[in-house]
Amino acid sequence: MNGNNSELVPITKVPYNERIRRIIDEFSNEFGSPPAFIARVPGRVNLIGEHIDYCGYPVLPMALEQDILVAGSLIEEHKVYIRNANPKYESIEIEIKAYDDISINADKDGKPFWYNYVLCGIKGALEHINNEYSSGLKLYIDGNIPPASGLSSSSALVSAACLAFLYAQNATINKTDIASLCARCERYIGTQGGGMDQAIAFLAEKYCAQYITWNPLTATKVVLPEEASFVVAHSLAEINKAATNDYNRRVIECRLASKILALSADTTKDHSIITLSQVQKILDKTLADMVALVYEKLPKLVYTKEEVCKILNISEEEMDDLYLTQNTRHLTEFKLKQRALHVYEEASRVEEFRKTCMQSKKNGKTNGSINDKSGSTGDRNDILTTLGKLMSDSHESLKSLYECSHKNLDLLVDLSSKMNVHSRLTGAGWGGCIVALCPKEKVKDYIERMENEYYVEHCNIDKNKAKSYIFATTPNYGAVIYKNK
Repeated sequence: MNGNNSELVPITKVPYNERIRRIIDEFSNEFGSPPAFIARVPGRVNLIGEHIDYCGYPVLPMALEQDILVAGSLIEEHKVYIRNANPKYESIEIEIKAYDDISINADKDGKPFWYNYVLCGIKGALEHINNEYSSGLKLYIDGNIPPASGLSSSSALVSAACLAFLYAQNATINKTDIASLCARCERYIGTQGGGMDQAIAFLAEKYCAQYITWNPLTATKVVLPEEASFVVAHSLAEINKAATNDYNRRVIECRLASKILALSADTTKDHSIITLSQVQKILDKTLADMVALVYEKLPKLVYTKEEVCKILNISEEEMDDLYLTQNTRHLTEFKLKQRALHVYEEASRVEEFRKTCMQSKKNGKTNGSINDKSGSTGDRNDILTTLGKLMSDSHESLKSLYECSHKNLDLLVDLSSKMNVHSRLTGAGWGGCIVALCPKEKVKDYIERMENEYYVEHCNIDKNKAKSYIFATTPNYGAVIYKNK
């Protein structure tokens, strides 16, 4: 992968910590010799900017310490042997000839098999290198990102598999290129994602979040206030976004909303316009202008398929082919107004969040260097309050307008609010985790109370087990290859 303006994925010596030693030992026990390399891809937590990446708007995630590790060794036969450190996940071997020979199938309930995410990465890698590969692989996978938690475990697995395969074929691996490639890879599973998870996986840097923009993909450091800590708490409600049409339904509702909003620019027949950000750019309006336009052009709470076709002057067959996905073509009603309002207002919140962080840095109150001359305790509290309010508003929008929250997530947010801590769901929603903005001096007390009030009292979970579901985190680094020889 060649690129002029982007760094390569780093390749470094194996760090012999306990987890790395374990995966090397387990690989050796499984395959008879140690791995040649280990690909590491982190999970992520999105601080703000939910469900807007696929609409073309910037997002603000950071990488986690938790990750997916894929240990690998090259073999001469054109096969891939896939094993998982967790015995509940079945092993698989597949022959590899060409990318279009790899089928991504679901189980009888429509839920992807765990190894489908590995196959997505390999399939995308093969397509990228035009099936010109020399070696098969033995792969052994270990992850400590909680699955179905909204922390990007599936995207990290796709990305780690793709990275491992390309490295094995001696490809030049450019961070920006592989992030875009892995976003395309995951769509083989059927989810119309926007690329945030893969972008932060490869472009993350330690100690800062990233402001990620699209077309072209870029990542800009955002230094977070030194006095802020982010706490992730699992709702214990799990959702696999590829197993339902909830996620894709929101994607196509945004597409349809963009088509109708673009009518005023006489772009009815321009089928390339499918994102709300494209419409804003064509109309040359502010985000506030676009919110007003939504109320004007999309007054109804529910639109039928027939109504949308009539407005766009297309047949239902054209609508199916041009804008819908295989698992959304049966839908007959769409909530266009609510989805578009969330996207434009959430995009505004991202910009305000970034601006507030930049102002905090300018005042000398970030990265461990609070400047007493430029900011009082009141100033610092104001900054955290501003950021926290944006996060709380984001959650309310995701709950009410995007309808992707869950009663467990809402309870976590409510309990946090009673402790004067702002929080929001993070990830796709319908389960998974919240991320809370907590002043550092309150973190210990906040976690303790959440363990007691949510996990022990509400979920009837043992206190010691509860500790594994909530943790404070700081921004971590992105993907890396550990060379074992």
